[in-house]
Amino acid sequence: MMRMRVGTITDPEVCKLGKNLQAVMPRERGPSSSSIDMDMLKEREIDRNRLQFGQLLGEGAFGHVVKATLQQPDEDDVVVAVKKLKDDTETTTRTALLRETCIMLLCGHHDNIIGLKGICFRDGPLQLVLEYAEHGSLLQLLWTLRAESKHNMAILSNKRHIFETMMVEVCSGLEHLASNRLVHRDIAARNILICGKGTAKIADFGLARDTYAVGYHRQERGNDLLPLKWMAPESLKNEAKFTDKSDVWSFGVLLWEVAQLGRTPYPGMNGADRIYDALYNHFRLPMPRLCTEERYRLMLQCWKFNEKTRLDATTVRKRLEEDPNGFFYFNAPVAAIDAAAPVTSV
Repeated sequence: MMRMRVGTITDPEVCKLGKNLQAVMPRERGPSSSSIDMDMLKEREIDRNRLQFGQLLGEGAFGHVVKATLQQPDEDDVVVAVKKLKDDTETTTRTALLRETCIMLLCGHHDNIIGLKGICFRDGPLQLVLEYAEHGSLLQLLWTLRAESKHNMAILSNKRHIFETMMVEVCSGLEHLASNRLVHRDIAARNILICGKGTAKIADFGLARDTYAVGYHRQERGNDLLPLKWMAPESLKNEAKFTDKSDVWSFGVLLWEVAQLGRTPYPGMNGADRIYDALYNHFRLPMPRLCTEERYRLMLQCWKFNEKTRLDATTVRKRLEEDPNGFFYFNAPVAAIDAAAPVTSV
C-alpha cells in the first residue's frame, strides 16, 4: 500500500504530479489507500534527456508509443517503449494517461504485467517509460498464426502449448491486479504483449483505446472509445461499473480470440444496447471450431450474466492448468479455420 509521507518531499513538480495522480485514483481502491507515496514517485523519475528516441511503435489521434534507448550511467543501456501524448491533447486523454500512471504505480512489479521503468514529468509533458515488448502483441501473433496455418494446420497443434501457457500467465496477472484491488477494464489480445522468451504480459491501462483503435466504438453519449465487444453486461449497462469479475468476462472473450486466431467477436453487431440485449437474452459467442468442449465451457463460465456467479481469476487459472490442451484441438478441414460462425444461444 502506498502512502504519502508528509514533509519528506518539497519538490513542487513531484507534489504537483502526486496531487494529479490522487485525483484519478481508481475508486475500487477505496478510501483507505487513496494516496501516493511521494518518495517512491520521486524515485521513479527519469530525466527525459536520458532517452534516445527511435521508431514509432503505434500512433493515434491523441498520443503515440515510441521505441527508445534509456541511457543508464552505471548499467548497460536498455531498450524501452515511451508512451506520450501529443501537444494539443484533450483533457480527457491527459486524464487517461494519468490514470494509467497511477494504476501502474499502485500495481507494483509482476512477471505478467508490463513493467513501468519510470516517469518523465519535469520540463515537458508527462511520459511513461515502459518495458519494451520485442515480440509485439498477442493479436499480431494470432494473425500471423492464422496465415501460416492455412497451408499447414500442424503448426497449430505444435504451438498449442505456447498459447496455453500465455493464457495462464495472463490469468496470473489478473490475480495480481485483483489482489491489489485494481481493475484493467480492457483485457483483449491487442493489450497482451509478448516479451523475452515468449512471456505474456498485460499492458495498456489507459491510452490503448486511442493508440490502437481496432475493436473500440465511440458511444453517442460520450467521447470515450469503449471496447464494447469485450465488456461485461454490467459494464455495458453502466460504464462506471468495472470490477475484477468484469475483467474475467473480458478474459473469456480473450480465450475466444485465441481459439479463433484473432478474429473480432460479435461480427456485424455494434452498439452497447444491441450487445447488452443479446447477452440478456442468453446469446453468447459460438464455440470455436479449434477448441475443445471443455475449454468452451470455461468461456461460458466466464460469461455468466450475474457477476456474482462468475468465476474469479484464480479459479480460471487453475482450470487452465488442469486442462492444458484446450486450444487447437480439431478434426476440421483447412476451410474451417476461416469460417465465421454466428452468435449462438446458451
